[in-house]
Formats: sequence, structure tokens, C-alpha cells
Amino acid sequence: MAKQLSYFGALLAAALVAGFVNVAVAAAPSDTVMPAATRGFLSIADFKAAQQQFNQTQFGQLVKDPTMKPFIEDLKHQIERKMSGTRQKLGLTVEDLRDVAAGEIGVGLVEQQKSRAALAVTVDVTGRSENVKQLLAKIDQEMTKRRATKSNAKSGGVELTIYKIPPQTKDDISREAVFFVQNDLLCASDNRAEAEEMLHRIGGQGGQRLADVKPYQVTMQRCADEAKDLKPDVRWFVDPFGYARATQSLLSEEARAKRGKNYVSILESQGFDAIKGIGGYLNMSVDGQYELLHRTSVYAPPIPGEPNKYKLAMQMLQLPNTANMQPEAWVPRKLASYRTFTMNLQNAFKHIDSIFDSIAGVEHAWADVLEGLEKDPYGPQIKVERDFVAHLGQRVSMFTDYDLPITTKSERFLLTVEVKDEKAIAATVEKYMKADPNAQKREYQGLTLWEILPPTEEVPELDIALEPATPKTGHAGDKLQNTAMSTSAVCVTQGHLFIASHLTYMKEILDQKKGGEEKLANATDYQEVDATLTRLLEGPVAVKCFRRSDETYRPSYELLRQGKMPESETLLGRLLNRLLTPPEDEEEGVLRKQKIDGKQLPPFETVRRYFSPGGTVVRSLDDGWLVVGATLTKRLPQAQASETPVREAARVR
Repeated sequence: MAKQLSYFGALLAAALVAGFVNVAVAAAPSDTVMPAATRGFLSIADFKAAQQQFNQTQFGQLVKDPTMKPFIEDLKHQIERKMSGTRQKLGLTVEDLRDVAAGEIGVGLVEQQKSRAALAVTVDVTGRSENVKQLLAKIDQEMTKRRATKSNAKSGGVELTIYKIPPQTKDDISREAVFFVQNDLLCASDNRAEAEEMLHRIGGQGGQRLADVKPYQVTMQRCADEAKDLKPDVRWFVDPFGYARATQSLLSEEARAKRGKNYVSILESQGFDAIKGIGGYLNMSVDGQYELLHRTSVYAPPIPGEPNKYKLAMQMLQLPNTANMQPEAWVPRKLASYRTFTMNLQNAFKHIDSIFDSIAGVEHAWADVLEGLEKDPYGPQIKVERDFVAHLGQRVSMFTDYDLPITTKSERFLLTVEVKDEKAIAATVEKYMKADPNAQKREYQGLTLWEILPPTEEVPELDIALEPATPKTGHAGDKLQNTAMSTSAVCVTQGHLFIASHLTYMKEILDQKKGGEEKLANATDYQEVDATLTRLLEGPVAVKCFRRSDETYRPSYELLRQGKMPESETLLGRLLNRLLTPPEDEEEGVLRKQKIDGKQLPPFETVRRYFSPGGTVVRSLDDGWLVVGATLTKRLPQAQASETPVREAARVR
């Protein structure tokens, strides 16, 4: 489902990058024209204002930086290639919409019963009649090139222009595209029946409109209440499972088969269909304080008659709000991102079995795993719930950083889980690790660390070292330099379970506990973001996130320059790979070729100034969650720039 939702998010990104122009006028709102079966919806109310606001952001300035032009043009081309639905189906491009729009533009994906989902587009074209004529003529030329058959028909006294488009390639299908203009709205759809329904709704028929759908109403109203007098530059709404069904309906049977296990169906069957809608507001360049300001509402009302609110695995999502979400003392100042949340882990463990079995495709799979951990004579012989889960607290935190020089494996992370009984957790961890042949016990400053190495081959190969091992300095007890073989490390200390991606990173964090002022809570940018989030959403929250955008994006940026983005193992890199992988390369196991030429990108230090710190908070509600986030404007570039050499010096060892 995450991948399906990423497509809709990418459409928003494409629209912002490409840009729009308009004057603010009032025609029928797009949500009154879109049907109740709209599963994904995007609206920009005032194109001219949105373009101006975007240009004022640091990212807007980055797009216009001459040194970035080759990359930006290439990126736009790749996004348009990936997100070419409107052009393929309707002969429309983002540039076309920019030229005719005088006000709001709405784009919707409409689920159809027993057929392919339909695309619906509305554009306020008040006062742009000449532009509309030119656009329709351009579309006609495009359709002629596609050998489409053109016809005209009337519905309710309004003329429809209809194109029957034959398949353009051997893998293509026959299509239709329908256009009409009514009451200063240019409307288009790739489904004639849907186009006629849009026309009827413009005439005032209610009841079956997106605007009448309760999840849409609730999410939009909640965002409006939070935003108060601030009108959004962009609004969006997704019915997550409906959207997944709609996008899957556009795939061929062969393409669906290649996707393997249907995780959307699994989540739906596990009670996550209680999430009825997700909608949000987005503002850009707000009051000289925020680059981006977003508010999102997740509507998941309790299921009537369910004593635990939801069913099956959905019951895992108990995220209690708390007033104290400050970074733990050992969280270092020098990091890229920090996330912390509270969760009822005992409850989550109680309801994980059904979703584990569904994903495994084997009945009682989870129970078998637990039984093996308890009774296998070669295993750790632990009762997971009694010996481990029962002693966990509620708070979980994770922070990320990276090593220099940048490689595909540079990103590092550390996860911490609060524990109620440190000795009990340490004893269980030791039992588990002793049963793992790839775990090695290490002592560090009086603490027990467990390093988990990659599995060794059953038949070892002769490995002749051509260079001597390099002594590592700086830590007593270390004899040899850690190699890239190290993959993870575990330690129990200070009332927490520590799980790190690298042993060296674990040691850095353990040293940080004695580091005095060098902790995140004392960093100026963190304090500013934290104060901002508190203003935006005052009171207890369940999740709090902080990020330094420059540090978060740097690994992916450098890999783009190196031509190694398809190999990236960073979180952002994986997301971009999903977004930019063309359909023909989406088969499992096919490594994407880097389509974007990053060789001409300037050094990262040249563009670092365009990236600001930001954060997000989430509050649990009786019927869902409220998400508020912001990216700040860099108002003290000199002070921030002065920290860069310090950070770089700290990284180089």
C-alpha cells in the first residue's frame, strides 16, 4: 500500500516542480464535481499564489539555481515519464494545465465497479476561453497523431468531445478521452459515463459527491480547524484501500501477478481498513517562518461493538500521548534525524500473530516461532512474552547519521527501547545471542555488547590478507579496526535496549552518555524546531520527529553524483528508487539503471544552504491521528554555516 500511496504523493511533487499560473476566481469547487467514489484527490486552489509561494521557498530557489538546471530538467523528465497518466490517457500535460488554469485545479482517481479506475480532471478556466480553445486544438492534434476517432455528443444540452484511442503499443489498450466545458470549468475524463456524471454534478446534483463523503469531510474539517485562518495552497485526500484497489485495476493481469503477495489485501483483512481516509493541508513559505507547513488527519473511527476499538492486527496501533518527549541524554548533537514515539508494546505483541501468519501464508506460523524459541534444544529456550516483552516500557526512539566518505552503506542508525527491568532484558538477550553462531560477545567500558556478523559460508574460502590489519585508536581495548563485515550490535544499559546498525556507532553513542553538552537537546536547531512544533500543536503527543534536511538528503545526493543511487540503502534512496523505477524495470530483482545524470551536480556544500531543519508531531485521537509538521526557514545562515566545519571534523576519524 505504501508504494501505491507514493504514486499519488509523486503527482503532487510533479505539480509543484513543474509550476502553475492563475488568477484567483470562484467556479464550482472540484470536490463538488468529483464523485463519492473518488479514492485519491488533489486540489490547488490558487495556482498563481501556489507558484509564488513555491518560488519563495528555499527548494524553489534551489530549482532555479543555474548549477542545478541540468539535474532539475532531468528529474522533471523522469517524474513526468513515471507519472504520465494524464498525458497517456487524456493528451494533457502539466504545462497544458498551467496555461489554461485561472483558479482551482482538481485531479481525482475514481474507482469503478468491475472495470478500470477512471481519471477525472477539473480546471477553473474563467476568463480563459481563448486559452481553452488553443488547448483543445492542441489535444485534437495529439489525438490525430494517435489515430484516434473523434466524435461529438450532447448530454444535458452540453457538447462532449469524445476520442476513441486505439492501442499505441503491443502492450497498450484501447482508451477513450472525453472533454467538455461548462460553467467556466474545463472537465476531462477517460470514461464517458464518469464525464457525464461530472456534468450532472456541476448542475447541482448532490449526495454522490466527494464533498458529501464523511471521511473527506472529517479530515478536511480537522485540518481547517488546526489551520484556522490560513488557507491551504494544496489540499489532498486518499481513501487508502480504495486507492490501492483503484490503482491495481489499472494493471494488467500479468503485472499484478509479478507483484507477488498482495500486502494491501493482507492489511485490509487484518483490520487496517478501519482507516477510512487520510487528508491534509499543505502551505509553502508561510510568514517568513516556514518553508513548508503541513497538517494531516487520519480518520479511523472505532468499530461499533468492538471492545478494543479495532479488530485483529489493527489493535496494535495503541500510541498513547505523553507530555515528555524530549531526547534521551545519550542522543548526540551530531545526527541527521531523530524519531521517538510511545507504544503499548505488550498490546502490540498480543496482536501480532494474525498479521504474521497472513504474511507468512502459514497458519500458526507465529506460534511455531515462539515455540521454537522456547523448546528448540539448540535455540535460546526463552519464553518471549514472559522473559522479554513483559519487561519492555512504552517509549521507542531511533536516530540516523552517516559516515564519510559516502557509500551505499554509509547510513547508520540506532534504535532504543525503554525497559522496565534491565537485568531481566539483559539475561534474555544473552540467552538469545549465545544461541546465535553469528553473535560475538564484546566488552566495552564495563558493558556487554553483542555484535552480530553476517552468516559465514558452510565451506570457508581461503582469505589471504594483502594488507595488515589497521590498529584502531581512541578506544581502550580495541585491537583491530572494525571492517564492513559488522552489521549490527546490541547492548542493554541505562534502562534501555540499544540496537545499532554498526558496532562502531554503538560505541560512539555509549561514549556520548558522558559527553556533557554534546547532545541533541542542547542543539539550537533542535530547540527551535521543538518550540515551533509545540506552538503548532500544544499538549501531549504520541510521536515526535526531528530532521536536519541537509544531513538527511546528503547521502542520496552524493550517490546521485556517483551514479550509484539504484544501489542506495538509505531510507530516502529506497523511496526515490521506487518512484523513479520505470514500469518495465519493476520486476522483482531487477536493479534500476540510474536514469538521472548526477555527474553535473555541484558539490553538496554549494547547495546545503537550501535545506532547513524541520519536524513532525503526531497526536492520537479517539477516531484516528492528527499529524502536524513544519520545515523552518534558515534565518541564521552564517551561524548554521559555522557549525558545518565542526560537524565535518567530527565525522572524519
